[in-house]
Amino acid sequence: MSTTLFRSPLAPRLEAFGAMRRALGRQAYSDYKILRYLDGYLLEVLRPGQPLTREIVEGWITSMAHLSVGTRVNRLALLRQFCRYLSHFDARTCLVSRQAFPHRTRYAPFIFTHSHVRTIMAKARRIGPPGSLRPILLSTLIGVLAATGLRIGEALKLTLADMHLTRRVLLIHQTKFNKSRHVPIATSTARALSVFLDQRQAAGFPTVSTAPVFVNPDGRAYSEARICSLFLDILRTSGLRGSVGTRGPRLHDFRHTFAVQRLVTWYRQGAPLAAKLPLLSTYLGHTTLTGTEVYLQATAELLEEAGQRFHRHCALPPRRREATHAHQHRVPHPEVL
Repeated sequence: MSTTLFRSPLAPRLEAFGAMRRALGRQAYSDYKILRYLDGYLLEVLRPGQPLTREIVEGWITSMAHLSVGTRVNRLALLRQFCRYLSHFDARTCLVSRQAFPHRTRYAPFIFTHSHVRTIMAKARRIGPPGSLRPILLSTLIGVLAATGLRIGEALKLTLADMHLTRRVLLIHQTKFNKSRHVPIATSTARALSVFLDQRQAAGFPTVSTAPVFVNPDGRAYSEARICSLFLDILRTSGLRGSVGTRGPRLHDFRHTFAVQRLVTWYRQGAPLAAKLPLLSTYLGHTTLTGTEVYLQATAELLEEAGQRFHRHCALPPRRREATHAHQHRVPHPEVL
């Protein structure tokens, strides 16, 4: 990224800030887009030598009123970071409070049961022309998402070279936050992937190491939009989602489900959660535990397990009934002279 791409009086600062964010592993493309929008606005309202004042910040916020809440939150979050960065060079810079952010209601994730997953996979095996690879591809992909908690984009970017099934490991390259990681998988997942790859090869698709695992009929990687569309069709035929325009389960909810089920399993095993949560965070590809906490939806099953653990460790034991309880409350006999 060159400073010539920014043209406002703060162009050098925007460039240096963007470079710092990239060095920290942030998403360069999304940051670049937002910084370009900010630069275009500053080009019109900011004079050379003028600080980034409250009036200018409020003006940019007002100019975004027509955008969705999520878009505005993302832009304001980056503006807030930029203002904090800029204040080290100009103390007159307006600092943006979180209270300036519009309220965003987070979508409550749908937690799939094992029965849901089996039903969805069975429906997926009926999607597509007879004899095509699509039915087993969709079924296998859904199974992988449910068994690993991968992001759909991570799964669709897998190549044959990333599949280490004898070691039961998937290699995930440079995804969110520019992180790469190894994802261990269960024996059953490795077996299902091996069966799929055999059928994929028998169908005549490329077997070079760089070829995508989940290929569309043209031999290229399926697009996320196409998989989402097919998944919605499966959900509607399964009765798990209503008509077009209604909200319901999403592909990303498999990731939420994986995190919750892992937590339930650890509760049942009596595992130390403080030691286990960093492992879950690393497995999911998060940079902080805060990112993982978003996925830990409180379900009835999870709350029951947490309540039982609390009872086992913290509840007071029942008081023992005194052996002489009845004797203590018996009316004494009168003395015998």
